[in-house]
Parts: sequence; structure tokens; C-alpha cells
Amino acid sequence: MLDAVYKVVSKGDHGILMVDAPTGTGKTSCISAALAAAPGKIVVAVRTVSQINIYIDEINKIWSRTQHKPEIAYMVGKQKICPLEREFRNESVYAGCSRLREWTKNYVGSRMSKSNASIYDPNEDNLPDEEPGYRTFCPFFLRSREAFELNGTVHFRRSGRALEVVDDLKKKVTPPTQLEESCQGICPYEIMSLYAQNSDLVIMNYSHLFSPEFQDIIFQWMEMDEEKVTLIIDEAHNLGDAVRAMNSRLLTLRMIEFAEREVEKFEGTLGQAKLEETKESASWRREGIRVIRSLLPRLKRFLQSKQERMPEGEALLDADLFRTFLYDELGDIDEALSNFSDVAVAVADLNLAEGDKENLQGDIQPSLALVLLFLRDVEKAEEDMAYQRKIAVTGSGQRKHVRLEVNNIDPAPNIRRITDNINATIMLSGTFSPLDAYELYCLAEEGRANKLSLPNPFPKENRLLLVSEKATTQLENRDDADNREEISGHIRAVIECIPGNVAVFFTSYPMMNNYRELCLASARKTGKKVCAEPRSADEVPDLLDEFFRLAGRGGAVLTGVCGGKLAEGIDYKGEALNGVAVVGLPLAAYDEIQKEINAYYSRKYGKAKGMLIAYTLPAINRGLQAAGRVIRSESEKGILLFCDRRFGNVSGGVSEFLPSWVRDEMIAVDARLGREMIEEKIAQWGSPNCAPAAHGIRESKQTGNQRGQHKSQGQENFGFQPASRRRKSGKGDKADLRELARKLGLGKTLPESKK
Repeated sequence: MLDAVYKVVSKGDHGILMVDAPTGTGKTSCISAALAAAPGKIVVAVRTVSQINIYIDEINKIWSRTQHKPEIAYMVGKQKICPLEREFRNESVYAGCSRLREWTKNYVGSRMSKSNASIYDPNEDNLPDEEPGYRTFCPFFLRSREAFELNGTVHFRRSGRALEVVDDLKKKVTPPTQLEESCQGICPYEIMSLYAQNSDLVIMNYSHLFSPEFQDIIFQWMEMDEEKVTLIIDEAHNLGDAVRAMNSRLLTLRMIEFAEREVEKFEGTLGQAKLEETKESASWRREGIRVIRSLLPRLKRFLQSKQERMPEGEALLDADLFRTFLYDELGDIDEALSNFSDVAVAVADLNLAEGDKENLQGDIQPSLALVLLFLRDVEKAEEDMAYQRKIAVTGSGQRKHVRLEVNNIDPAPNIRRITDNINATIMLSGTFSPLDAYELYCLAEEGRANKLSLPNPFPKENRLLLVSEKATTQLENRDDADNREEISGHIRAVIECIPGNVAVFFTSYPMMNNYRELCLASARKTGKKVCAEPRSADEVPDLLDEFFRLAGRGGAVLTGVCGGKLAEGIDYKGEALNGVAVVGLPLAAYDEIQKEINAYYSRKYGKAKGMLIAYTLPAINRGLQAAGRVIRSESEKGILLFCDRRFGNVSGGVSEFLPSWVRDEMIAVDARLGREMIEEKIAQWGSPNCAPAAHGIRESKQTGNQRGQHKSQGQENFGFQPASRRRKSGKGDKADLRELARKLGLGKTLPESKK
């Protein structure tokens, strides 16, 4: 892998390497090979902030084990690192930050006028203390800038203290959690932005590179030479879907309300005669306002109607009906939107923006402009089949929210705008199978990338992979009694026969609820607690804390959905997870929205490849991601069950698209045989020939005394005997108890009364 990375990066020429490497293959070590070969800056694109620490650990290793000390910086959203984030009431951190920065500049201007100084350094000033939530300036942003007067105008530059902080950061590797402390009272976002421009390696979110707002200016903003940039994309199986999401235009009632306020501000500005207007400019402004005053109320009425009448879910937008309603009596649509655009540009020029969305420079983007971009994309979808228009309603009862969307369902053009103009791209993932399909999805060209697939590095004897030969969640079989019993049998086996923590991931929330009572009943038999995935993301941290805590107290059963909050991006290390069941092939709902996506890719690549990319590939990835939560290190042991025959080698199945190591190791079983094989594997791992593990299947680092304490609670090797052995009664049970007592030093034998 490292040789392949070095070769592609050193050769350059816009080369791409796609690496399918399971957990444990050391994907992050590619950083060292890239650093050795890269002609310039390395950019690492990640999906979540938590992934930053993985690469920081890798750079720390390079610092500690070599003479090289590459400088690493990262870009994190303001909501993650703003010291005043909690003070902003009823507004986003971006809107609050924008407001305070403007007030801060006004504060500096007033201080300079009072002191008659040509240069103002706030770090040498005795700044007043202000009550949180009632500030007139941001002290953190203030300290990041110096002000100077030139030709009667106040200008700003980086403060000397900010430059000193950046110099200090170069002497060590600082994780995001320690950044604020290291910034010495200066805005962490400003420090981060400044440091990123001069570092050897910078980590940023996918959106910084692939969103339409940032894609054209990120290289200029960071002063990067495109031809010398090497890009490493982490968790690259998510890239296509992420790019699709960030290249979607949304329209909400909140945006329309912000846009209306911007128009009112603009009209007020005109009324105060702050603009020197010719008759011609006054005419187009009046016409633009007329168009906007007609469109915004209609958009609001349309959204309100859908919010009141449409049930929760998504549906295709009837574009003809929408456009007829919206542009009635406005005449030519292109001319109307052109007049709209003139006013939107003027609103931006006059800094009249209202809203929550921020551009790369930290300026709030006018909501009026965002409404305009949405309407333009609605029109673009008339000619470009890659654009899909839909309505989405979330929530229920009185708390429903509605939005209109225009989604670009083909991510390849936006990805290629980056990959085809930089030195080299390395795409890494642990679930990148089949690579040929991902190549078409992300790059739209066969043979565009070099491809490398690595085997699972963990010992085979530490895992058991099963696939159901009978059960399925296909709609036509879902209510069949025998099929339901097969699914139930597999679920019971995972919960009852695997000690410690286990997880059961379903294809949907309704299916999870359908098997809720079964999971509760099986959990009660083994003294486990069921931890069900919540609908709100805010509740996830507390649920996971409880689940991890229960790993050492008899275990728990985590129930969730594939592709949900618990099935991806969470590292269940150590004793956190001993077994996983993926119940069903998690295909998307076969509705009109999905049918339109399927049709687009079938036209582009033919039916077989098109359906694989549009429909089957996302389901395979969701299933593999859920299954991959277990066995996260070489010493861990675990059981994986794919509870749907379509994962196996059957007609119409997806076996051929799974990683080779999964195909080779999967054993097809019915529920009865699956239970027996799980019991046998647990017994094998618990035999004298296998290293014992407290509370479950994981190797334990506990002391001998701690292991003895756990066993004294009635847990021998894996918490309890396999079910086939527990069903026996009589002398065997008493003999087992006497043997356990002897091992624990509780007496030579049981009291005679117990024999």
C-alpha cells in the first residue's frame, strides 16, 4: 500500500489511487509515504471532526520516531471551536460571529479616532470586561487583528500576537480539544485559518473542497498551487453521497423570511437616497423588487401548503405545477430571474445579508441570493437530468418542517473538478467494494484510477462470519411466518449465545420496532438491557455511554438501523461489541425518487451497472459498515451475521460485490445451525487453548485479581455457558459449580446440602 501511494504521488500527473483496505491495515500510515513523495502541500479530506485525531496521532508518531516534523493544521467549523458559541441566543454561531466581527471593527475605529494613533494593537490595550451574551465586540477576534490608518481609512492585518501563537503551534502537534487553550485568548478559527496556509499538511472537511460555495476559492484562499497539492480522502466510500448532499440547493420558510427582511433593508436604503441612481439603474431595481415581491409570497404559500397537508417523508416536486404557480403573470422566466439577480447582487454589495449560511471568508451569504440560486437550479433541472427536484417534510403534528430541494444526483463532475487539477489523489476506505463500481460513481470513467484491494489482516480464527440461507427481508417474504421465525431465530442466537455487548442493525426504524419485543425477551433471558437507537442525534452520546458501561456489567443489546447514527463512524473498541447482526439488505425505499435515480444511472452506464451504482451499492455499503463495527483490532474476537440470504451466493444476491475475504469466510446457515456454530465458536474461544476474555470475546488487559472478581460473579470465560450446555440439568450443573468454586478458591467442594 505504501509503495503504491508513493508511486502515484511522486509521479503526479493528476493520478488517482483507490485503496480498499479493511480496519487494521494501517490506512493512515499512507501519510508518511505521501509526505515523502509530495511536491507540495498535502490536504486530507475527512467527513467528521473525530477523524482528525486519527491523523494527528499519525503525525505524532512521525515526530517521535523520525527526525522529520511536518506541520499539521486543520479546518474545523466555528460551531465546534468558537469560545462564545453558547452565548448566541436564537441565532446561529455564524450569524452571531458575523455580527460581533462588524461591531468589533466599529469598536476599533472608535478607539483609533479617540487616541489619534496611526496603529492600534488591541493586545496592548486594557480591554473592558463585558457580560456574556451582551457583548459589543468579540475579544477573541479583536486580539487577532491590528488596525492601521492609511489615507484616512482604517485597515486590518494579523496581529503580532496571532503570529506568535502560530509560531508556537509549529513546535508541537495540537489536537482540536487543546486548540482554544493554545490560542492564548485569540480566536481559534482565525489562528487555525492562518496556520493552515503555511502548514505541510492540512485536514479539512469534504465541504471545503467539494461544495459549490468553496470549490472555486479554496486554493486561492489557502495560497495553494493546485499542481502541487496532494489530496488524501478518508472514508472515501462516503465521498459520492457527501458531494451529492453538499451540491443540493435547499429552500425553507426561514430562508424566505430572511430574504424578505433583506428586501426591506434594501428598499429602506433606496428610500434614504444613499445610492446615486440613474433612471436606468432605478428602473431595473424597481423591476427586480417587483419580481421579488411577487415570488417570495408565492414561495411561502407553496411551502406552507405542503407543510400543512403533506405527511412526513419525501416526494418528487411536480415541477410543471410549481413553475406555473410561481411565475404566473411574470412573463419570461429568464428575464424575471435576471431582474431578481440584480437586486440580490446589490443586497450583497451593501452588506444587507440575513441568515445562517457563511462563506469561506466568514461572511454571511444573503438569503436572497440563496433563494435565487435555488430557483436557477430548478430551471437547470429542466435540461439536466442529473438534477432532481423534491419536497421533504420532517417532524409530525404541530412541529412539522418543510423544505424544497434540488439535488445533483451525480457527484462525479464536482469530484473531477478537484482530482483532475491537482498533483495526485489517494482515496482510502475500509468498505470500498467493489472498486470498479465506486470508480464509476465517483469518477464516471472506467480505468481512471489505479485500484488496490487488501485482505483482512486480522487472524481468521478470531472471527466467525455467517449468512442466513433462508431468511430475507424482501417485501414479498416479509410477513411469511416461517421467514419471520428464521429471522427471529438468528436474532435470538446473537443476543442469547454471544456474551457481553451485541448489536442488531435493521433496514429501517419500522422493522426495528417490529422486532423490539423479541429483542427485549431475549435480552431478559441473559440479563442484558436493550439500548435502542433514538431518533434525535442529541440523545446518542448518553445512550452510547450507557451501552459501553454495560459491557462490563452483563452486557447490552444495541438496536439500530443500517446507515443510522450508531452503525457508522463509531469505534466500538475493546469490550464494547462482541457480535453484530445485520438484519436485511438495507436497500433504499423503491419510491419515485429512487426510481428516478435508478433511471438516470441506467441511461448513463446501462441497466446492470446503473442499478448496481444507484441502488445496490449504497445498500452493500450500509450493510458492511454496520457489520464492521465489531473486531476493531488484531486481538479482538467477534461474530458477524448477515441475516438475509441475498448476502449469500444465491441468484440475485450481492455476494459477488462483497470483499473477497468476506465471500471466502461466510458460511451459509439456517437459524438452528447458526446458533450451534455460534455456541461452538464461543466454547472454542473459551477453551484452555484460547486466551480467555472477561465479559465477552475481547482479550482483556485486566489483572489476575480483576479477572477473578469478574468470574466470581458467575462468569466463566465468556459470562455463561453456551446454550446447548446450559439446557442440561442435574449432576452436570453441580459439577460445573463445584469446579468453578474450586478455581475461585472458595472451598474444596460445595456444601453437602447442595449436592
